[in-house]
Amino acid sequence: MARKTKAEAAQTRERIVLCAREVFSRHGVTNTSLEEVAKEAGVTRGAVYWHFRDKADLFMAVRQQTGVLLRFPDEGAGDPLRRLELGLRSALDRLAEDKAAQETYEVMLWKCEYIGAFAGVRQDLMTAGAQFLADTTELYAAAKKARLTPPGLDPHLCAQDTFCFYAGLLKLWLADEAGRALRGDVRRLIAAHVAGRRRAKPQKAV
Repeated sequence: MARKTKAEAAQTRERIVLCAREVFSRHGVTNTSLEEVAKEAGVTRGAVYWHFRDKADLFMAVRQQTGVLLRFPDEGAGDPLRRLELGLRSALDRLAEDKAAQETYEVMLWKCEYIGAFAGVRQDLMTAGAQFLADTTELYAAAKKARLTPPGLDPHLCAQDTFCFYAGLLKLWLADEAGRALRGDVRRLIAAHVAGRRRAKPQKAV
């Protein structure tokens, strides 16, 4: 019986998180009360508070349920710059195909004010950004070591540039619901961004 109770509690928690994501996506985080989340999930307000301290805690659960959007493939996928391109591309592909991921990032990047109780959430997002910088710096450093990049390339500076590119791309992709600005060109944009870091092949003498 105890196991069943734990299982039911886990199911209730999962339903609350799922419904919170949907309500946050429709109305924004600021305009959504925990009572509205409870109503959407078919539970009491007390049940929401039993699982989550406050709305910020629930928001973090929504984010964690979606998981990591960006993962760089291992060395078997190609050289470091190719892996960088594939990782960025797969992140945008998932955003296009995974409704839950799309809703979560819509909330994170467009429908949440990171003030008050949510200041800590912003810090958590920047921690994820630091990991992105570490991973991309490592890829650029490996590419430089393999002489795939122009001489004098600064791996950390390039990683910061790619971070800005990726963050802006995510946000603008979400805003471009009609697909008139850049959704149709995402793969080409990513390919061009990475190609700009690759050493030009020497031209053959004629």
